[in-house]
Amino acid sequence: MHDFGMAALHHVLVFGLAIMLAMELALMRAPVIDVRRLVRLDAGYGITAVLVIVVGVTRVLWGAKGWAFYRDNPAFWTKMGLFAAIGLISILPTVAFMRWAKAARANPEFQPTAAQRAGVLRCLRLETGLLILLVVAAAAMARWPLV
Repeated sequence: MHDFGMAALHHVLVFGLAIMLAMELALMRAPVIDVRRLVRLDAGYGITAVLVIVVGVTRVLWGAKGWAFYRDNPAFWTKMGLFAAIGLISILPTVAFMRWAKAARANPEFQPTAAQRAGVLRCLRLETGLLILLVVAAAAMARWPLV
C-alpha cells in the first residue's frame, strides 16, 4: 500500500504542476497582469516541484520496483533530463516575476513590457511542451522493458 500511496501522490503532484503552469500561462495572457498573484502561484509551482522530487526519490529508493529498475531504464533517465530542463527553464520566469513584483511595489501601476511578457510566455510554453514529453517518458518508463 505504501508504494501505491507514493505513486498516487507523485501523480497528483505532477498534475498540480501542470495546472499551475496552465494558470501562469492564463495570467500572462490577461490584458492586465496581476503580478502578486503570479508570484504566489510561481512559489506554489516551485514548492510542488520540490515535493515531486522528494516523493520521486522516495519511490526510487523504497518503492516496489527498486533502484535497479530505474538505474537501467532509459525512459527514467529521459524523464530526469526533461525534469531538469524544465527546472532550469523555470528559473527565467521566476526571476522575471520577482523583478516585476519589486517594480510593482515601487509603482502600483507597473506592467511588464510586451517584450518581457513574450519572453516569459516562450519559457512557459517550452516548459509545458517538455512536461508533456515528461509524461510520455513516464508512461514508457512504467512499461519498461516491454516498450
